[in-house]
Amino acid sequence: MPLLPFKRDTYIEMADVRILLAKNMKHFREILGISQMDLAEKIGCSPTLIGKIETMKRFPSADSLNRIAEALKIAPAALFTETDNSKVIKSMTSQQKRKSLLKMKVNKAIDELFG
Repeated sequence: MPLLPFKRDTYIEMADVRILLAKNMKHFREILGISQMDLAEKIGCSPTLIGKIETMKRFPSADSLNRIAEALKIAPAALFTETDNSKVIKSMTSQQKRKSLLKMKVNKAIDELFG
């Protein structure tokens, strides 16, 4: 698998980039409480494409990455770095925080039940 430079003297595998993108894209989308369809409408693509990116079957262009980041209200680099929920949650209103935290708890419970 090809290696890509990441920071100084550190390398990550291409699969890791796809995993981070898929995980972070879904994570930030869920924090905002928007569906794949909502995100697709915001960036002008099909919901199928969003699903394929989140399941690592497709990798978006640089332009698409910028549109995705803008729609998710994050910097494009955040799509490829480990997420820090506390920073994202601090920037939300109290109603958004409650809704997002509840969604994360529900999703975690579903994942634990159905693995």
